Amino acid sequence: MAHEHDDDFYKLTFSQREGKAPLPEPMQLEHVPQRFRQLVWQVIDGEIRESSYGYYGPNYNYGGDEVSFSIEQHLGSIVRSYKFDVLDTLHDEIEEYGPIESANFFKELITGGNYHKVLTLIEFVLRHQYCSKNLRKALIAVFDNAPVAYFVKKVTGCFTIMPRMSKESGEATQQAIQVIQDAGMRGASTHLRQAAEHINTQQFADSIADSIHAVESVARMIDPKAKRTLGPALDSLERAKLLEHPAIKEAFSKLYGYTSDEQGIRHALLNKNSPDVGFDEAMFMFGACASFAAYLVNKRHKMQSQENSSQ
Repeated sequence: MAHEHDDDFYKLTFSQREGKAPLPEPMQLEHVPQRFRQLVWQVIDGEIRESSYGYYGPNYNYGGDEVSFSIEQHLGSIVRSYKFDVLDTLHDEIEEYGPIESANFFKELITGGNYHKVLTLIEFVLRHQYCSKNLRKALIAVFDNAPVAYFVKKVTGCFTIMPRMSKESGEATQQAIQVIQDAGMRGASTHLRQAAEHINTQQFADSIADSIHAVESVARMIDPKAKRTLGPALDSLERAKLLEHPAIKEAFSKLYGYTSDEQGIRHALLNKNSPDVGFDEAMFMFGACASFAAYLVNKRHKMQSQENSSQ
């Protein structure tokens, strides 16, 4: 049977629809996505072309004889320093790097290197004395404009690439998603995959909406009355003595703002024009909602076990 047309559904890749790539790329440590590599190379390539403009002209394609001018004292010097300081190449084995050689070196490593080699190179460039202000600013901007699990921060005066979250946090979210998938909660799984894709495309309000919908989807399985608010599902868990303390129920209600579709925290977060809706909010809600949905799945399983044992 044909799937009812849904723009969000058709934005997902096969792997994402099958639950094989559920985490947003900014949560995937030890990985740099292709989009990030593209933007970094675009910045480096632009720097080389701009430095080379006076000699080659705006439409020059790399190739031909090597020449030496500003780029040689700029990125070429950075490449030679990188080979000596990072790759431990002997000084007399390091060749000269003009614009052509510099372009080839950067492009090969950025597009084909392992994630740690790519980030090591970028950090080295950011810290180098010959890195121009414009180049540094453009490279740092890539971390904000591409879905990647790292960001740049100045630590004791040095530009340093750091993870946005701990590996343990990402693994915990991954485990929560797996619990939801194993329970056959297709609605919740689909919403989380859509939330991840929205983060990757920087549609943060849409991501928050889908994260919340994932929790609602599980809540409705616990109590069909939980269609517009979380309250009925929490009430059912409380009656089944699966919420061990009233404070837990109150905390969940306040944290997610489930008073209605028009009120509370939820409305504020879903306001697309609100300056408070951004990457950090979307990432927090994704991880929190995935964990909470998995919590509800486990509680529902215990509730069903109690009902079966009493029959």
